Amino acid sequence: MPSLKEILQRRVALGKGKKKKPRGLRAGQREMEAIRHVIMPTEPIQVARRDPSWRIMESYYVYKPFVKVVIAETPQGPMYFVEEYGLTPTDRAVLEKLTEILMDEIKPPTRPEDIKDLKGYVFREAERIADKYKQKLGLVGARRIKLLYYIERNLLGYGPIDPLMKDPNIEDISCNGVNIPIYVWHKKYESIPTNITFLDEDYLNEFIMKMAHMAGKHISIAFPILDAMLPEKHRLAATFGREVSVKGPTFTIRKFRERPFSVTEIIQSGELNTLVAAYLWELIEHAKTAMIAGGTGTGKTTLLNVISMFIKPGMKIVTVEDTPEINLPHPNWVQLTSRESYLVGSSGGTSIRLFDLVKLSLRYRPDYIVVGEVRGEEAFVLFQSLATGHGGLSTIHAETLDYAIKRLTSPPMNIPPTYMKLMNVFIHLRRVITRIEKGVVKVQRRVTIVQEVEDYNRYITVAQWDPKEDAFRVDLEKSIHLRDIAMKRGLDLEDIIDEIYRKATILNWMLYKGVTNVWDVSRIIFNYYYDPAAVYKRAVEELKETGTEVEVLPMAPETEAAETAELVSGTKEVGEATKELFERTRELGM
Repeated sequence: MPSLKEILQRRVALGKGKKKKPRGLRAGQREMEAIRHVIMPTEPIQVARRDPSWRIMESYYVYKPFVKVVIAETPQGPMYFVEEYGLTPTDRAVLEKLTEILMDEIKPPTRPEDIKDLKGYVFREAERIADKYKQKLGLVGARRIKLLYYIERNLLGYGPIDPLMKDPNIEDISCNGVNIPIYVWHKKYESIPTNITFLDEDYLNEFIMKMAHMAGKHISIAFPILDAMLPEKHRLAATFGREVSVKGPTFTIRKFRERPFSVTEIIQSGELNTLVAAYLWELIEHAKTAMIAGGTGTGKTTLLNVISMFIKPGMKIVTVEDTPEINLPHPNWVQLTSRESYLVGSSGGTSIRLFDLVKLSLRYRPDYIVVGEVRGEEAFVLFQSLATGHGGLSTIHAETLDYAIKRLTSPPMNIPPTYMKLMNVFIHLRRVITRIEKGVVKVQRRVTIVQEVEDYNRYITVAQWDPKEDAFRVDLEKSIHLRDIAMKRGLDLEDIIDEIYRKATILNWMLYKGVTNVWDVSRIIFNYYYDPAAVYKRAVEELKETGTEVEVLPMAPETEAAETAELVSGTKEVGEATKELFERTRELGM
């Protein structure tokens, strides 16, 4: 575990302005010199002011009352303005002095609870020192609160981009070089520029280097490319200097959602409906394989994490990723990540690739292998493991299923066409325009098609999104894999379809109950595995209490609703529910 001093130095240096280090100082003195210049007015950052004549489209606080975000309509389109509580020259001088005192007097934590919550410990120490010197430095009233915010922003946060990191509406932060505004991907307005610009290349290089250190990685002229995970699990991609990026240093931060999305949340967003989700649940329960295809930013990893939640509790899961993004509630889970080599002149013998990890995962005797994304020769090993009976989930960058198959069968993946049917289902994701509101184009993610692979170049469409109706057309009768599940269980296809409807009812019940927290959703799914009759009965009863009659969804006309109720209650009484239920959920935007 890094020392308190090391962690603070990594954090603090993010706010350091461009300033030459005095020669002749020892390493420790140079570090303290850097710390002493954390919050200086010489920061080569430009924060443009908003023209009051521009129409405000939306505004909200991300750290009340210190940081407010304003989305304004400029002549060039929407723009993201960070409006931060400013500092006077006197405030800056006091803040610099307070930072010096803090770094001199702070002691490493000794209590286990402080070591676990290092961030909280440092902030409490800052408050203690502020109280100690409040008379000498004038740390009273609004000034004290304001300066403590800047201490937190620079010591524990990300300096000039900390407001962007705090905004839950931002998914990506992109810096394309100096003298170019930072761009953000906003959930509502998509890609828009901000009013924050880096003005100095050396400072930007140093900023990227310190973020790399925070991530426990290395970046330099010798190794100018970085793909890493920040302490809060945000994904950082960066380039150093002008070695590979013509416009100078760049970085992109893909923000990590601390709490993963649940299946009920993506149903609410319209990405898929409960019947499609229940169909995928049935497949994953019986160790079928699936691959999610789509372009950049379509939510492939998010959906991969969601459907991985359907894996039976107790099954052995091994996940393989470049950067750890998958988060599962299963206790029997091994998480593997690749590693780069930083040895100059090395032939790569010390690097650990996805290929190596997928091969290693087979030694763990997994029930399910989940590969974050296949791009190279690791795909061949994954398909080999599918041939030996392991369950498998993965994602691939491809705009269509046809392109996904072409990528898989071409170098460097080189999957033989005869192996293609080992990947049972392909799920395609796209970002689509659903509506336009007040001049703002509403772009959302949708599962546009779900296709089963019968053989190479022979695919069966089980579900498809209708853009006109913004609805899903599902035909479970076509599914060859549901027939395979039925045959192996000694059941009819209708029995399996009934089970899918019961799962859909469970999902609708969670929607009506407002169960969206991923861990609560997972608990109910796990309970359904342990005692499906009890969970289904409770779902039906509580749905009836809402005034809605519960019945099996009439999505497959050949299915007898009474059979499903009989399996649960032992009688022919139909737990009536679902056409009305689905209509109501659709009205609610679910």
